[in-house]
Formats: sequence, C-alpha cells, structure tokens
Amino acid sequence: MKIAITGGGSAGHVVPALSVAAQLTQSGNELVFFGRDGSIEHEYAAKAEIRFCSVPSAGLKRYGSWSNLRMPFTVLRGIGAARRAMRRERPDAVFAKGGYVTVPVGIAAWLCRVPVIIHESDHSLGLANRILARMATRVCLSEPARAKPPRWLARKTVVTGLPLRHDLGEGNPDRLRSQFGIKPDAEVLLIFCGSSGSARINDAVRSQLDNLCRRYAVVHVCGKGNLEPSLDGTPGYWQYEYLHQEMTDALWLADLVIGRAGATTLAELEALGKRAVLIPLPASVSRGDQLVNAEAYARRHEGRCRVIQDDDALAGGATLVEACLQLAGAHASFSRPDPAVIHQAASRIASETLSAARPRRRRAR
Repeated sequence: MKIAITGGGSAGHVVPALSVAAQLTQSGNELVFFGRDGSIEHEYAAKAEIRFCSVPSAGLKRYGSWSNLRMPFTVLRGIGAARRAMRRERPDAVFAKGGYVTVPVGIAAWLCRVPVIIHESDHSLGLANRILARMATRVCLSEPARAKPPRWLARKTVVTGLPLRHDLGEGNPDRLRSQFGIKPDAEVLLIFCGSSGSARINDAVRSQLDNLCRRYAVVHVCGKGNLEPSLDGTPGYWQYEYLHQEMTDALWLADLVIGRAGATTLAELEALGKRAVLIPLPASVSRGDQLVNAEAYARRHEGRCRVIQDDDALAGGATLVEACLQLAGAHASFSRPDPAVIHQAASRIASETLSAARPRRRRAR
C-alpha cells in the first residue's frame, strides 16, 4: 500500500512520525511525506530518503502577530496544493502526527475520501488535532484521556503509546565521545530545546558557559540559525544547529540534559533514565501542555529532575547553573532500553493505519 505521512514544525512531531514511517517501510509499504518546503520535516524526510511533497501552511501565533491575518489564506492555498497532490499520489491512507502543516493535508485527504489517522502526544488534543479529529478515521493517543471524551470521539479513539525514535536502542556513546574528542572521564551536559532552539535559553547557557564548562563537556544543540561563531573552538564546548543520526548517541552519552518538556523529549529521557533540567514553554506562547508535562515528570522522578521557568529570572543563567548543581549528586540510572518496547507504539500505530487504509486503483505510469 501507499501511505502518506505528515507532521512538522518541530522535531517532537517529525521524529515520532518517522518512527511510524520506519515500521511501515519494514512491512513493504510505499511512503510519501507531505510538509512545508525547506522545513524541518523536509530535512528529516530527505535524511530518511522519503519522497517529499511540498504543501504551503501557516500556524496561529499565540501572541499578537500580523501573520495571523494571512494565516487563513495560506491554509486555503495549502488545502488546494495538498488536494492536487492527493489526486496525483493516490495514497491509501494518511498518517498525521501533529503540527499546523497537518491541517491542510488532513482536510485535503478528507475531501478526497482518503482515511486519516492522527496521533496526539500530549494529555489533550492540540489545535491541529482538534480540527482534524472530526474527519479522522482513527485517533491514536499516547495515554488515556483524562476527561471522558464525547461519544463520537470515543468510538474512533485507541491508546497506542508514544512512538520513540526508531534507533533509540542503538546508541553508541563511545562513538560520539571519540568523534567530538571528549575526555573519557568528563561528564557530559546535553542541551537541546526543540528543533528551533530558544534564544532565551541559548543566551542563558552562553552567559554561564565558563561555569558549565568547568564541570561538564557541554554539547549544545541550539537550533537553526542560532550558532554563535565567536564561541567556536571554546574548550569543552560543542555547538550544533541539529544533530540527526548522532542524536541517539548524544542522548546515551549525556549525564545530564537541559531541555524543553515536550512529550517526545520526556519519553526519550524516561526510556534512558536521564537526569534532566526542564524548561517548559510558557503559557504565553503555547497552550500550556509543557507546563503540565514537566510537573508530572518531576513528580515521577523526584531527585533526578528540576523544573525552572522560562521567564525573566532565566536571564543571566544563574537559575540554570543552580539547577544543574542540585542534580550533580543525583543517582544516575541509565538503562539500556528494550528494542521491543521502543518500537511497540510505532508498530501499533502502523497497524492502525494499515487497517484503516482503503486500497485504491492507480493509473498506469
């Protein structure tokens, strides 16, 4: 069968989507990825060697922005482009992982009578998934809904778990330590705050870089366009826009992680038993899901997790260093994840996608 994949805007959407894609590929299905040209999903799909179809899209800014006025027109253009691509590609089903690019793709699939399967990582449906839920054939959840869903939604809902990156069980920390030239006895601090990075967190880290480098080898994944050339060559500091194949090795290598509190990030940290300083996205620029995620994660891992707020107190980085020092003596409990557990959710979602698919006749090429 031919399955279309869509999802984007952040690695938290794209990485799980590609985990499902890997399971679909293993069972011999043809794939095509729908996303925005030049985006993170475009880059990741190319790395995974999945053919890409470009779809214009725009999201709703949760703060005042003139771009919100253009957003409906961009979405309409995206629906038109996605509908033309659907007719050309003729997929048997669409799997949508979240992010605003999924809205025009999902609507176009519904208009073309192609089954749509969506997945939600967080405790409640995000805006894109709330829009698509009515049109979806299946709604896959990472965990049971906390509130009783309406009957129409309950009928199509299945709890599948959250797909982890497909190579999470194959990390080789020694490979990355050797590649970067990190001393064998050095503790490693890994900083990654989403695929777009965070200017406030990057500034806080760099303002305290001397203090951090005294204790750690610092690997800083700062997001596209956020490199600081003046820090190139700083002893004990390595900065990258993204880590692709190396990200699994970096997660295994890290003794401590500073990161956001997206559901995908937390699932990876939990699977590997990592100590973490979490800086959830504030409610002023999000729907507040990361605040809830971080609070719940810190309760489950008391002693191995600190949560600090992304507010004015973060400036200067003092609270960041203090949180790292508080975890310095915490018990490290790295565990090698079971590959069967890693692939369980992605395999379940792939099965749901294939069971919902409608094989379609295709024109001879």
